[in-house]
Amino acid sequence: MGKTYVAEESDELSSKYEKRYVIVDTETRKVLDDAQGYGYRTPQNAYSAYGYKFRDKSKDAAKKAKTREVHKWCKENKDFVSTLEQVSFEICKGSWGPDDKFDAKLVKALLKEAGFKDLPFTPGELLKYGVYKTSNS
Repeated sequence: MGKTYVAEESDELSSKYEKRYVIVDTETRKVLDDAQGYGYRTPQNAYSAYGYKFRDKSKDAAKKAKTREVHKWCKENKDFVSTLEQVSFEICKGSWGPDDKFDAKLVKALLKEAGFKDLPFTPGELLKYGVYKTSNS
């Protein structure tokens, strides 16, 4: 089953100099989203906004919970987080080999080497949601 809506140019909201787009139901031709009466400047913006408004909000809650979990772990394991920061810095500086990357595979190896196992998140989630210092603050 495909999309039941499409972004179309609105004759009512467009001017001679600027096109405006709305989201329209393909079956009923009813306008589903018109950016509070202003229309969107591009079809891509219309699709993006409409998709955002009707996204699965349960995923947002799960992401927030995972972020809190990772942040808590990082606060409890500051020495390991410092190690990650140092390794990342050394790789960026070029002190390691040219093919070395600071990625989930490396973080997994560092976690294993430090004796961490059965964590409630993946190495990728640690990279994505972790709290790393970006300055000397």
